[in-house]
Amino acid sequence: MAKAKKLPFDVSDFLSKMDGGRTLQTFRRDEKIFEQGDPSDAVFYIQEGKVKVAVVSQQGKEAVVALHGSGDFFGEGCLTGQSVRWRRSRR
Repeated sequence: MAKAKKLPFDVSDFLSKMDGGRTLQTFRRDEKIFEQGDPSDAVFYIQEGKVKVAVVSQQGKEAVVALHGSGDFFGEGCLTGQSVRWRRSRR
C-alpha cells in the first residue's frame, strides 16, 4: 500500500481561513506577553520579531528555556490541557 503524501502546513493559509478566535497584537520590546500562573488559554504565532520564554525561581533567578522568532508558535501548553502558564514570555 502506498503511503499518502503529506502536504506541508501553510501557516498563512491556515490563519487566513480562521473564522473567529484570532487576535492580532503588537508588543513592545521587553513587554510581557504572559507570566507564570496566568491562565493557559491561547497559542501565539510570531509574524515578526523575537520572543524569549523563561522561568523564574523563588529566589528571582531567571532561566531562559526558549527563544522564538518569526514563524514560530509558542504557548501551546493549553492544547495539552495545561490550565496555567508555568513559564513567562517576553518580547
